[in-house]
Amino acid sequence: MTDHFALEFRRLFDPPRHRLAPLFSGFLYWLAFLLVLEPGNVLRASQAGYALPLGLETVRITGAAVLGATVTPLLTWLTNRLPLTEGTRLWQRALIHLICNVCLAFLLIVISCFLAAWGFEQQIVPSFAEVNSQLAANWTLLVFALCAFTTIVHLVRFIRRKGGVTAATATNAVATETTRGERIPIKTRGRLRFLEQASIDWLETQGNYLALHSGPNTQLVRQTLTDFEKDLDTSRFIRIHRRLIVAIDRIEEMKPLPNGDALLRLRNGHELRMSRSYRDEVVRRWSEG
Repeated sequence: MTDHFALEFRRLFDPPRHRLAPLFSGFLYWLAFLLVLEPGNVLRASQAGYALPLGLETVRITGAAVLGATVTPLLTWLTNRLPLTEGTRLWQRALIHLICNVCLAFLLIVISCFLAAWGFEQQIVPSFAEVNSQLAANWTLLVFALCAFTTIVHLVRFIRRKGGVTAATATNAVATETTRGERIPIKTRGRLRFLEQASIDWLETQGNYLALHSGPNTQLVRQTLTDFEKDLDTSRFIRIHRRLIVAIDRIEEMKPLPNGDALLRLRNGHELRMSRSYRDEVVRRWSEG
């Protein structure tokens, strides 16, 4: 149990890492958001008596989308650390998300004013009136856009976790119904032999084969991981990935990763990546052992 609390503590303070996936998805989100608003900008400019240059608008929209994308890794990280779809004190987490979005909206508007002053007005510092005008016109709208993005990330996270838990539960239910022995029959090159379950460290799929790792030796078996899992002792083995099963007593250390996954180091020094879909169950079983 102590290891479980230590893992959760390290996971809470594990620093965020900017990755290409959140940046790219954030860029597409902000690009779509700005393009939806663009017809209104063109209409207002036309009513004011001047047309918006296409090239200038393209640069402005692209730059604004890039600027918005820079905060999406932070929002994704905050969502993973303070999810609104699980746990307790959800209103406190929601309040933290709201405060964060309000501050980010303010910061993005101020930065955009500086960029506009440098790029279009040849000024070092934007005027206070311009910053105040942009805050009055766009702050509420930007807070709404940030909250909408946070909501989307929460929904995606909830759907993925629900699907992963359902798959893991179904796999464990099927495995429990099967009687397991200490030895597993293995057919290789037309010969039948038995492998002691206690000697297996971990298993993984390799194309059409299943690799059984036992100390320094690796045995390839032409069988699927799902079929082989039916003969395994579930009190001894646990799935950590759709391609990996590991012996619980071989786990030496867990190292959390920023996206919710974890890196397992076995007693023989080998490292395996654990999917976040199986993380809670593995932590529970490992801490109980």
